[in-house]
Amino acid sequence: MREWINTVETKARIIHEQLAAARGIAEKNGADVAEITQPYMELLDNLYSDEFVFAKLVDTSDLVTRFTGPAVSEIDPTVTTITSLCNTLRNQVRGVAKSIVGLSDFENMKWPSKLDPHLSGPQGRLVVGISIRPPDQGWGKGQLEVPGVSYEIVESVRAAVRSIATVARHVHEDYIDSSAIQSDFPDPAIRDTVMVAASKLAPSGRKGIESVAFYGPEPTGTEAPPLTVRSRKALTQFLDHPVHVSGQGSFEGIVRATDLDARRFEIREVRDIGAVRCIYEPDQKKSVKNVLNRRVRVAGSYETMENQKPRLIAVSSIDVFDIAERQIDVAL
Repeated sequence: MREWINTVETKARIIHEQLAAARGIAEKNGADVAEITQPYMELLDNLYSDEFVFAKLVDTSDLVTRFTGPAVSEIDPTVTTITSLCNTLRNQVRGVAKSIVGLSDFENMKWPSKLDPHLSGPQGRLVVGISIRPPDQGWGKGQLEVPGVSYEIVESVRAAVRSIATVARHVHEDYIDSSAIQSDFPDPAIRDTVMVAASKLAPSGRKGIESVAFYGPEPTGTEAPPLTVRSRKALTQFLDHPVHVSGQGSFEGIVRATDLDARRFEIREVRDIGAVRCIYEPDQKKSVKNVLNRRVRVAGSYETMENQKPRLIAVSSIDVFDIAERQIDVAL
């Protein structure tokens, strides 16, 4: 894909044409050519040193994240700052991937332990790109390789990671366009997974980062607003009660993934359903703390997909039973 690079090259051609015209006018009128053409030279310098590098990164990544703020405003940001930001991004991308695989009921797979983001960006911001490629598709060596996994699963993971940029387009500092997000994410479990990742990537205001912007490989024509500290608060409030109630019910399955910070866990092997993503209240934290790999029954209000299959439930009660005999080999 060359969509972003093509856009930069189009801008470069226009500037070169303007530069040639300005030089011709200056020479014809005996003016200082260097002085007349200087603004165009500066535009080209910025284009090739900044925009072209950024475009190349976006064209070769599934998700690009741009951090801005005092922590990255210096020429040489600290190693601690870069490590912290990259670890957060890496953990959220891996978390989304793990959740997508689990929600798809794809078992007996092992994810590689390494995921190194690509870094770029001029002074004043840090730009990080992550690409996801299956090793057997001839696409070149990817940063997050998925051995022995079907093409459909890899594409689902890539789509979910790219969707972090989609979510950001609908998140504003004072509100979230929930109807637009529902339209873009008809599966409530996937929607919640990606929104939780976006909320954790949004700046907290404590690490010298003021905004975080996301870009996907397909240009949208308009740049999505960056996430800010206020955006993070809006996301957090929304995620406290994200279920659009379709019905009430109880479901029994095995807990295979937990996120205590986000108050989420997933139960799998649910009869006639497969996997359900669960949201619990703060006062249930003690009950959830030791449920990993246990068989549980959860009850509460749930949201379904168009096929009426429950996918996201606001848990009102949890009953814990035996330890599951079979465990899914998912290493992240």
